[in-house]
Amino acid sequence: MPEETNPTIIAPGGDLVLAVCQEEGGEQFAYRVDSKILRENSRFFENLLSDRFNEGQRLSAELEALKLAGHSNIADASADALPRIHIVNIGRISISKASNVQNLIADFLRAVHGQDLAVPNPPVPNLANLAVVADRFDAVTCLSRYVQRRKYLHLIDAKPKGRVSPGLPEERARQKLLVGLLFDHPPWVTRYSKHLIMRDSIQWKPGIEEDHSKALWWDIPYGVEDELIRRRECILETINSLQSHFLKLYTSGERQCKLGYDTSVQCDSFQLGEMVRFFTKLSTLRLQGTIYDNTEPTYYSGDIDRLLESLRQCSSYQIDRNHSHCGLRVRLIPLLDLIQNQLSLDTGSLDIGICAECWNYHRSLYAWSSAKRPVLWAHPKSLTGMRTLASPYIRGHQRNSSSCLNRHILVRDMFMAVERDWTARDAY
Repeated sequence: MPEETNPTIIAPGGDLVLAVCQEEGGEQFAYRVDSKILRENSRFFENLLSDRFNEGQRLSAELEALKLAGHSNIADASADALPRIHIVNIGRISISKASNVQNLIADFLRAVHGQDLAVPNPPVPNLANLAVVADRFDAVTCLSRYVQRRKYLHLIDAKPKGRVSPGLPEERARQKLLVGLLFDHPPWVTRYSKHLIMRDSIQWKPGIEEDHSKALWWDIPYGVEDELIRRRECILETINSLQSHFLKLYTSGERQCKLGYDTSVQCDSFQLGEMVRFFTKLSTLRLQGTIYDNTEPTYYSGDIDRLLESLRQCSSYQIDRNHSHCGLRVRLIPLLDLIQNQLSLDTGSLDIGICAECWNYHRSLYAWSSAKRPVLWAHPKSLTGMRTLASPYIRGHQRNSSSCLNRHILVRDMFMAVERDWTARDAY
């Protein structure tokens, strides 16, 4: 048995010493705690210290033996005389120094006992590790109330550095998402889920194997990680469908130039050539023969905002001065505006980010990862129409179950549709 440190006193009158280590054979840290408070605030300890488990039976027996030995008031007993419970593994944290592990467990137990943490205003990494430990010991509800009561997350948001920035490291975004998810702070759930969807993740690269030794925020629990991946894939597919839409139009043989001049057919051919050259230059299009094609599917792995901005660089190509309103740009830009209205991190729209309320209370209706894909999505008559149209998918359900569920599903239907009719309002 590894050597144990002197107990850290969490509850001076506590009736139990917890001996905790992160792995078998690792350094142990001891804490004097109140078993009743632990059981009230952690379902893990409620089960462990109940009569159903040996630990609970032994705790009751040893406390009774102490009283018979003359310790009628357990608070007066020394820590060495108290029952000891050994705990191995405090969760998938990200801490290298043993002293930091010791402080983390102490802070978790302080929060459970309603005491001040060692650091008055803990930074995001500390809170993220606390969230992991709370999840491990099924004390998320208790820690969530504690963090909200102390207003830790609001204080971080009040600082200039608390805002989302394009250069925010992925790990920090993931930490904030996990904290928001477990400690019931909806703004962080929506904001940082959207950030990851838009920016991509090193965890989602092809060939990356799941690593259970990494901190929990590298694999966000409760289905959120899969939901983020699904949303990003649908968004990329939607953007790609724009490119496919115009290529199909100009290769269909149907006249696209409406000016009626002799150069109408030549104009279409000219625009098709310029379009292919533009998409190829952006590396969003690859010309590939179908006689023998053994290529693997590939996905865009960059910033979606940057991708949309690249598509906006399409020039107003014209075969002559009479065709100034022909071609790709005048038809593509309004559709990019429609998509970017739902995606831009600089706007107030957060419909592609995870709404904590809908995720927690209406997940079966809300989640993209479990939704049936609509067969067809057609361009709405206006951008405002997209926000106000009733979704047929949820007409049979209570409309007041969530004030924002309808809007979320309208946006989801656009990004998840099997086919999209972009020409319903094709203005050119």
